[in-house]
Amino acid sequence: MKAPIEAGRRGARGRGPFFIDPTRRNGTCLLCAIAALGLTGTAFLGHRLREMMPRRDPSIPYKEFDAVTADGVRICARYLPGGDRGAVILAHPAVTGQRYAPLVDLAEMLAGHFDVYTFDFRGHGGSEGRLELDLRGPLEDMRAVLGMVGESSYAWVGAVGFSLGGMTAFLYAALHGGLDAVAVVGAPPLLPDIEPYRRILPAWSLFLRVLGARFKAVRGEGPLPMDAAGYFPDVPLLVVHGACEAFYSREDLDAMLAGLGREPELWVIEGAGHTELRGREPDLVEWLVACSVSAAGER
Repeated sequence: MKAPIEAGRRGARGRGPFFIDPTRRNGTCLLCAIAALGLTGTAFLGHRLREMMPRRDPSIPYKEFDAVTADGVRICARYLPGGDRGAVILAHPAVTGQRYAPLVDLAEMLAGHFDVYTFDFRGHGGSEGRLELDLRGPLEDMRAVLGMVGESSYAWVGAVGFSLGGMTAFLYAALHGGLDAVAVVGAPPLLPDIEPYRRILPAWSLFLRVLGARFKAVRGEGPLPMDAAGYFPDVPLLVVHGACEAFYSREDLDAMLAGLGREPELWVIEGAGHTELRGREPDLVEWLVACSVSAAGER
């Protein structure tokens, strides 16, 4: 059993471009204007953003199943039977889900070598519950899915996570083990500071519901990747960082990697934004295959 991690700290962030100072002159009028614009534009903007996050089902055979978490949340998952090199779990970014088209594209590529499992985090897609602003819930979701995967007694199990999914996969390996290789793409080391935005969190939750994600605008104090880096096991770790990343700083990422006590494989993709692979998907598949082959050779 791993030693417990203290409650995660908040990232050191400024007020940000959308902070509204309520003490400022005409602040109330500005708030009213924003609310009015929000009411009239939410549906249109939600439609446009959904177009930017395309969703589809796999074009290859798959099976659906449910996993139930320790806190009683039903998680909707899928199994894509594939090769004989073990299993890979794919964990999606927030607000998307397992039907997020780039994730499905990668799942189909991986299915040429592995059995592939995808799932909806709580508050997403077909899963129950609501996602709070910490990682305790997602960790329970991944634990439930991995429990089902474990029933097949794979010799090798890897995980690939994007953003929220990457934070969860990293933390799961650090706190619980059970993964033979981990790749994270655009995974923030810390959660953002929400204090400057607390007044608009209810509206933010409503907007995300339009996009298909059910959030609960409360902040817990669960563990964070930055705090758990020193507990990460001695298994292959690939960290993919977009040079145009906008959701976290390179300085925070470097600080987390320094806490590992060893150097992971780091890909910095020029021109890539948040969770973008920019054509490196085949390289990621090759990395996972190499990890599974190496592990088989060691056994």
